[in-house]
Amino acid sequence: MTTTTTATTLSATGPVPADGHAPPGLRPTVAGTPSTPVSTYTTLLAQVRDAGLMRRRTGFYVTAFVLVTVCLAAAVTGSALLGDSWFQLLIAAALGVIFTQYAFLAHETAHKQVFESGRASERVGRVLAAGVVGMSYAWWMSKHTRHHGNPNTVGKDPDIAPDVIVFREEDAVGKTGVARWFAHRQGYAFFPILLPTAS
Repeated sequence: MTTTTTATTLSATGPVPADGHAPPGLRPTVAGTPSTPVSTYTTLLAQVRDAGLMRRRTGFYVTAFVLVTVCLAAAVTGSALLGDSWFQLLIAAALGVIFTQYAFLAHETAHKQVFESGRASERVGRVLAAGVVGMSYAWWMSKHTRHHGNPNTVGKDPDIAPDVIVFREEDAVGKTGVARWFAHRQGYAFFPILLPTAS
């Protein structure tokens, strides 16, 4: 005697009842039949666009640039007024935050979140990265493009390549001495180690 059982099967995005009542954007699968991989990226992208999350916010970024530039002017003025003082260290810390904000602006510009024109995005990105932050725009674009093209893919994503910080257990196992000691404790030093590291 053969018994037929109604079951919940898995689609590419999670459990889908076999009765065909799948959540919006998912294709139902039937128990006992091969499941066709389903991509919901197009549906998700349409929802994100409909919500306005992909719209360029030029006004926001112009405002951010003005505010960061005002902060830079204030820090430079403060440094000149302080003269020879240990309080210059506070100014240096503030400058670190300010230049990081310029780097974020360069990042958003490179992703064409500020200008629709690719040429304008590249020119402003170069000025912000190379002219203000002091970081090679060409180097960063090469590295960042490879990261976005192959996120978290070993051997292709430069952001997870083993260095001072390692991201995979296999990379940590081969370390010896001080490097091994540090690899076991790198989580505690993650943010401090970023200070002298280009990203």
